[in-house]
Amino acid sequence: MQQPELKNKSFISPIWFLPFIALCIGGWLLYTSYRDAGIDIIIHFATAEGVTAGKTKVIYKGIAVGTVKKVEIDGDLKGIDLHIEMNKKTRPGLVKDTKFWIVRPEISAGRITGLETLVSGSYIAVKKGNATTESRFFEGLETPPPLDSDAPGLHITLKTPSLYSLQRGSRVYSKNLNIGLVEDYSLDRDEMITLKILIKPEFRHLIHEGTRFWNASGLSVSGDLQTGLTVNMESLASLIYGGISCATPKELQNTPTIQSGRKYHLYKDFEDAQYGVSMTLQLATGAGIVAGKTKVLYRGLKAGVVKSLDINNDTFHTVTATILLDPRAEVILRKNTRFWVIRPQVSIEGIKNLETLISGAYITFQIGGGPHCDQFIVEANPMPIPTLRPGTMLTLKAKDSGSLTIGTPVFYRKLIVGEITDIALTENGKGVRTTILIYKPFDQLVADNSIFWNVSGVQINGNLSNFKINLSSMRAMLAGGVTFVTPKAEQGEKQPPGKIIKKFHLYESYHDAVAHESALQPDGLSLQIQTEKPAAIKIGSPVLYNNIKIGEVMDLSLARKSHRITIDLLIFQKFRYLINGFSRFYALSGIKAEASLQGILLEAGSLESIFSGGISLYNPRQTSRFHKGTIFHLYKNLNAAKDADGLRLTLYLHSAKSINGHTKIRYQGIEIGRIIDVDFNPEFDQVIARAVVRREAKKLFREDTILYLVGPQMNLAGIRNLETVLGGSYISLLPGKGKPADTFSVSNQAQGGNGTIAGLQIILESPTRGSLGPG
Repeated sequence: MQQPELKNKSFISPIWFLPFIALCIGGWLLYTSYRDAGIDIIIHFATAEGVTAGKTKVIYKGIAVGTVKKVEIDGDLKGIDLHIEMNKKTRPGLVKDTKFWIVRPEISAGRITGLETLVSGSYIAVKKGNATTESRFFEGLETPPPLDSDAPGLHITLKTPSLYSLQRGSRVYSKNLNIGLVEDYSLDRDEMITLKILIKPEFRHLIHEGTRFWNASGLSVSGDLQTGLTVNMESLASLIYGGISCATPKELQNTPTIQSGRKYHLYKDFEDAQYGVSMTLQLATGAGIVAGKTKVLYRGLKAGVVKSLDINNDTFHTVTATILLDPRAEVILRKNTRFWVIRPQVSIEGIKNLETLISGAYITFQIGGGPHCDQFIVEANPMPIPTLRPGTMLTLKAKDSGSLTIGTPVFYRKLIVGEITDIALTENGKGVRTTILIYKPFDQLVADNSIFWNVSGVQINGNLSNFKINLSSMRAMLAGGVTFVTPKAEQGEKQPPGKIIKKFHLYESYHDAVAHESALQPDGLSLQIQTEKPAAIKIGSPVLYNNIKIGEVMDLSLARKSHRITIDLLIFQKFRYLINGFSRFYALSGIKAEASLQGILLEAGSLESIFSGGISLYNPRQTSRFHKGTIFHLYKNLNAAKDADGLRLTLYLHSAKSINGHTKIRYQGIEIGRIIDVDFNPEFDQVIARAVVRREAKKLFREDTILYLVGPQMNLAGIRNLETVLGGSYISLLPGKGKPADTFSVSNQAQGGNGTIAGLQIILESPTRGSLGPG
């Protein structure tokens, strides 16, 4: 049988270590509980939406540093108090200016923030403060606080009257690069909005003193359906997210960069942010002018843009356009600079300024001198064409512009050698001054004796015998034009070197130029005649000889002293031999008809003279040499011309019953003169008649010459002077002796017979006459 083994009993029992171990564990737990114990704080929010006690965390840079333990309403019911246990290590950060805000999921145009809270729920974000005083009570923010001013980057401020569609976090762009963001905004007391902007450190060199900022949020639409719409969009990102764009104009690239704290203005759009020099232009009407769209162009290059239009409170309610000029165009702001509005023009030649039908009207200018000026009035006259080709400028003067316009061509032998650059009134307003440019080398065709005339449209000079239609060219017919000749050059003579005169007269037509310029007139003899009344004679009227045209009227003028009409004639070269010292000219205009008992007198020239007036030549048999400078007289008719060298008589009669202005004077049955005028002499109660007789019959009129009236006589013996019944009475005469005379009394019958039968005259006496009578 196995004997039990006896062992000695230990003094200390192992179970006694259990209380010690438990004590150590409890002490460790107590130590760790103290070590890991949080800090209790209270944060006051306006609302606790999305916050759950025991679940909502306080997150700092992605790490949980606290937990919401309890949510309760504050004592005055104005908000919510969140009791939060913060990590013990956050003690240094729990100072007076530490910021807390609730991060919730937010969906807006272009972005989604707090997306992670859709799963984990809302959380409280924290931003460490800079104060040294600890605090356990905080006021929560509704929105995230702006970055600190000492955060890396460039901090600037923008002032704007409207927030547009900007929001916190909106981006700042330059050249479509994201260079910063909107930190915060606030409404000032002056109702302006202040935006705080942070520019990233790597882009701060892009911001200068002259940098311009403008709103680039969404789309900017301007204009209307009539003038067109302008749509501006900075980028797709700014359309979605909203944002601000900035740029530095080339003219301000050399301005220095800035430091934080600089203030700028935020313009509403890109057009408003354009840098330039402001000026105003007064317009009669704003038709076709669109603010922000109408451009100021100079030779096709943009020099500015119309920024705004305002109606003036004046008599005609004019419009003032405010224009922003490119800074490089500031030199045009001088007192004598002139501005025009260019709109489409429709004429028979076509449509001018066709590009404005699509792009709209624009403003252009002509640079002038003088002192600085930024207020102008638009010109009413058409704009002069700028000189774009080398040449010579000439001035033409006329009484009106005809159908000429700026841009109308200048012709030489139907070739275009220049153009009209300006049309304006003369200084005294009594004429028109036309400025033309003759291109090089065609300006060599112009000399001091050059002659210019208008060839606009169709020029017609016509009558029954001569009908002319003058068409310089089809273009001149439609658009008008000016042409010229240089007589010496056309004769093959080279013009002498040197400067030519710059001013010429512009004739209405070639016909007018020929009438006034002898160099254009055909070869011939130039004469002058004078008259009191030119009848129907005009420039171009023919000069006839035996109904053959031998010349024409070149000009009519009024003599200064005598007030007589001077008529310039040109006798064609081959007919100049017809002119001599005794030549006489008489009017031959229309048809002259005179009826009397002697018959009907019908006087007419050629058909041309009937309708346009004319002058006829009468040459007596005698001739003499013609002396240059002789001024001829224009007689009323052919009879007056023939009677020019006749004897003028003054006749007195008891009655004008049997005479008139056509009564003949006869001698031995031959007509030697006629009465030209009958009048009443109240002084002697007589009729006075003026007559003219042929030069060769002058010797018949002496002191003893007897003149008597021969008319029809009827008695028992029969009818005497029967021919006067149809032909009318006439004056006969008995030649006398004595000195030549020109004043006579006309008796009703012949004294001593009719004087028509030669023989011995005997006187018989009787106490009664019986039935005897003269004859």
